[in-house]
Amino acid sequence: MTDVRLRRAEHADVEFLVALLADGEVEPFLSARRARDPDSIRAEIERSNTEPQEFGRFVIEVREGDAWQRAGMCGFEVGNRRSRIANLGGLAVHPDFRGRGVADEAARRFQRHLVFDLGYHRLQLEIYGFNERAVAHAERVGYVLEGRKRRAYWRHGDWTDGILYGLIREDLDVPTARTLLEAHVERFNDGVRTGDYGPMLEQFADDAELSFEGAPVGPFAGRDAIAAAYRDRPPDDTLAVLDVEEARDGVVAGYAWSRKPRVRAGEMRLNVRGDRISRLVVAFAQPS
Repeated sequence: MTDVRLRRAEHADVEFLVALLADGEVEPFLSARRARDPDSIRAEIERSNTEPQEFGRFVIEVREGDAWQRAGMCGFEVGNRRSRIANLGGLAVHPDFRGRGVADEAARRFQRHLVFDLGYHRLQLEIYGFNERAVAHAERVGYVLEGRKRRAYWRHGDWTDGILYGLIREDLDVPTARTLLEAHVERFNDGVRTGDYGPMLEQFADDAELSFEGAPVGPFAGRDAIAAAYRDRPPDDTLAVLDVEEARDGVVAGYAWSRKPRVRAGEMRLNVRGDRISRLVVAFAQPS
């Protein structure tokens, strides 16, 4: 799976965004009112950073080797404060990065950020009727068709429909803390066997924290730091969960290493935010 992340746009991104919006494979599908010139885009970036709860312009990045490359953009604006509705628009991926699932993964991450981090209850968007690729994308990532505005917009010398999609908090398939723990252990063990911890890291929030009790390492703040920790000091044994108890915002689980499956090696305290691990504490039992 392609490694994708989102971040708020910065002034250093203006040139990239101007070029992306002018691309011949992107521009025809954008709203006719979309900001395209450098000054307008700078103003949007400024607003995104001064009003982060109500407005956002984001850059989509893809990991290429050890570096992150700018691959696209997306954005939102508050539609109704009282009812916590966000209007989405401007999702665009550079043609060089298409065919790799970047738009779908970015859209799902964007949904989770708006709902779980910013507290929106409803996300809604409108797509030109001729944009068949965007329609298929919206349905793949969980948006629900809610209506059609017939011949609503004059675009490219003809009238076109506006197709309305919506998504609410309840539409998101949010795993329980116990489910996240089970998946974490499975992916951790696969990482020990294969050396690839990418699938395990996907479960962590971008700002997650990993800390250890009883070991002179860490804590590690942020997914990139956690990835570096596993890369620099990879574990040498798989583990099994012995028992699980529900806790506030998460679970506490006793575990054993596979080389000594009957010996309790410590406990994991896992906290969740939305559908991601926000904090993981791994405690090592002290020798008796």
